[in-house]
This record gives sequence, structure tokens and C-alpha cells, in this order.
Amino acid sequence: MPAAWQDPDGNVTVYLGAKGVVELELVASGEQWGRGPGIDVHSSNRARLDSPAFHLVQALATLVNADGDPAIDDFGREARAITPEQKKLLDAAATRISEDTTKKMLAAKRWAHDETWRASLERFMFTPTVNIEGLVAGYTGPGEKTIQPHRAVAKLDLRLVPDMTYDGAIAAVKAHLSKRGFGDIEVRPSGGYGPTDTPLDAPLIQSQLAVLRRAGIDPAIMPRIAGSYPGYAFTGEPLRLPAGHFGMGHGSGAHAPDEYFVIEPSNPKVADWDAAVASHVAYLFALAG
Repeated sequence: MPAAWQDPDGNVTVYLGAKGVVELELVASGEQWGRGPGIDVHSSNRARLDSPAFHLVQALATLVNADGDPAIDDFGREARAITPEQKKLLDAAATRISEDTTKKMLAAKRWAHDETWRASLERFMFTPTVNIEGLVAGYTGPGEKTIQPHRAVAKLDLRLVPDMTYDGAIAAVKAHLSKRGFGDIEVRPSGGYGPTDTPLDAPLIQSQLAVLRRAGIDPAIMPRIAGSYPGYAFTGEPLRLPAGHFGMGHGSGAHAPDEYFVIEPSNPKVADWDAAVASHVAYLFALAG
């Protein structure tokens, strides 16, 4: 998702940063655990063999509390608190961005914890998360195949807020599992990076705002996107430079099979492909000036 984009109603939001992300696999197996089968076996053996699949499920259940919030020891301990200035940005954005449109795009009916729209935005921007991307174990095809699997895998992603780190998050997961008797579960990081932050007064951001306002658009401003991109390579050490994305037009469905970008919009407030490309040119000229 770009750091400046139009929603289906034509409204534009500029974002000042992004959460970081850790992607990893948790693997439970009879071989590593030393319990249960070392190969897939007939499910009648469940009466006398421990289950690596349930072992993984039980480990996963310790990663969040009853409300679904992260419960990993020390995960998020160093997270930077929201500032009064950021609260004001969210207050304003909550009145500018449509809750109904957002829910429609997500096919959602309510926010977690039944929170208000404004509270959900703050949680979206400032709360670290633990998410299960997928679970695989044993046979999942058509019909029946009564086996007890010897191996189970969960793919997870963890979203990080400033001042959390990629390495710190992985270390927290490993220590948390080991402390609770799940030290045999393999933690296999597969990628990720830290969060990124750019101040509102950075020329990079002010150039974006100038281009949008010249086009008659008064954008909402959010402290960050809740997704991730590797802007840390610029905002972190040793460069410590501002970083951000820019662009007009509307797209959605990130990472889904029906992800899209609108080429010829029916809503005149949404930029078409030509205008989206031209907006980048105007932005570069504004930044150069």
C-alpha cells in the first residue's frame, strides 16, 4: 500500500511511517520433541502417542491472551508511546476517513474488542501484533485419511512499532516458548525488517502535501501505515533520512488473489492511470524545488 493513496470515495491519506514486520515459521515435530511419532502413523496410535500437532496448537495459544492481543514475554516492552501530536492527527483522521467504507473494503462488521472507530485507528497504528498466516499438518485433502501427523507448521507474522526491533522480536518468541516448555519447537525466521518513522515537517512529506493541495485535495495525515515496507534502510542508522511513498489512484486487496488497481475509475474524484503517473512527476518537481 502506498503512503499516499485514495480510498474508493476519493479521499487521500498521507502516512508518516510504517510498522516493521517479522515473518517466521514455528515447526513442531516428533523428531525434535522426542515425543509422538517420527513419521505419519495411523490415527489409532493417538491413544498411546503424543501429538506434535496439538503440541504446536498449545504453543500458539500462549502467544496471545484471551482477547487475542500479544502475550509474548517482553514483546512490545520497548514500544514508543503515542505522542499528543499523533493523537491529534488520529482525531482529525477519524473524522475524514469513512468507517463504513473501511469496513466494506474489509468485509468486516465490527472492530476487535468492539472498539470505536477512533480507538480502532489508534490500535491499528500503535499496537504490535501476532498473526497466524497459515497452519499446515497432516492430510487436508478430500475424503478421509486417518493419520496422526508427525509434523505441524505455523506461518506467523509479527508487526512491530517504533522502537521495537526485528532481532529483539525473534529473541522474545524463542525465550517465551522455551520458558513454557516449548523449547523444542523450531523458530525459523524467513524475513522482515524494523519499523520506520518520518516527521511531518520533513521536506519529503511537505512536498507530498503541497502537490495534493495544489490539486484541490486536503489529505488526512496518519502517523504510519499498519502494514510494512523496508523504509528502515533509509530512516535507520547510519543514514537517518526521511522516507515515504507517494501516488494518487486507488487500489486494494493487498496480497489477495483479487488485488487490484483502478485504471479507469467511475468516480471522478479518483485519479485514473494517467493522473496517477503524472502525480509522481509533480511530486518530484515539488521535492526538487
